[in-house]
Amino acid sequence: MTDEADIATATAELAEVIADMPAHQRAAVPTNDAGKPQVEIVRALYQYANPKPGEVTWIEVRELSIAEWEAVVAAHANVYRLTRGLDAFPSFAWGDLQNARDELLRQLREQTWPNEWMGQLIEHRILNFSTALKLYHAHVTAQVNRIGDGELKDRVASAFSETYDRNFGYRLIYSMRNAFQHGVRDLLSLQMTARLAKGSEADRESEVHAYLKKDAFAASRSNATVRQQVRDMDDDIDLFELGKDAFAAVEMLHARLAPLIHPGASAAARLITQYIKELDGERPHFHEYIRGLPTKGILGTTTLDRVGFDYVVKQVGGRATYDAGSPPDVLAVLPNYPTSGHSR
Repeated sequence: MTDEADIATATAELAEVIADMPAHQRAAVPTNDAGKPQVEIVRALYQYANPKPGEVTWIEVRELSIAEWEAVVAAHANVYRLTRGLDAFPSFAWGDLQNARDELLRQLREQTWPNEWMGQLIEHRILNFSTALKLYHAHVTAQVNRIGDGELKDRVASAFSETYDRNFGYRLIYSMRNAFQHGVRDLLSLQMTARLAKGSEADRESEVHAYLKKDAFAASRSNATVRQQVRDMDDDIDLFELGKDAFAAVEMLHARLAPLIHPGASAAARLITQYIKELDGERPHFHEYIRGLPTKGILGTTTLDRVGFDYVVKQVGGRATYDAGSPPDVLAVLPNYPTSGHSR
């Protein structure tokens, strides 16, 4: 919706409700040179405070020009293309696998035997991680192909090849997707242990391993070279440990490729950093609202989620921190917008 359409709608709403407003509200409605009520669209920088645990008070710091608003909205979009795109899938998939392993460890510590579905959950999480590595490769390659830069295409392809050749964990996890895809099951064997912690008569400790079943993998339709490497290995292959190696490899790879496939993200981070500094290190929030219409409220809000905030802060060598008492989602609390010109 355009500004003109928003204002026209808001003005019509205001005309309907102004007669029923209390006197103090009518007095607060801005008027034009002719003394008639008017509304205007405001873009502003906001921060929030926590006067009490679980409570949020929004504070308007200053209004933004249209140019400032458009620039900061575009900057957030650039950051989110990097942190929320499909190229972030490996990070989420690895987190899911870690969470499943941690849940299994917790169950081993707290009950006699883990829930029967935990084995299947671990298998699915490994499949998801393997798929994420493959999808990351395909997604980034497609992005580069759309750019149409032959030199960039060669650099990216070379980076993927180097990662694949240098890291066995990446190579194996990447190759497991084909085995799963063609219907091979029972590729892993969970070995679990729970025992009393040393020096304790009550506290238990646990450990779990997800070992690759070499014969089943060797009989699959995965990469022939990788299958032969598995056959030749005498040691057990713990997929949790190799998954950790694989994720470290893809993190290093993404650090190389992200500036190439998201060239605007770094400049966007620098722009948002200016507002973070303005708020003494706090995460900035940007609200667009209609001033002068109590019933209309917010038109839009732009801010960083925690992953985006972490990325932006790291670009200037910082580290994002959060107050333990902060509510999980401050955007769930609607701000109060002033009905007249702002002063901090």
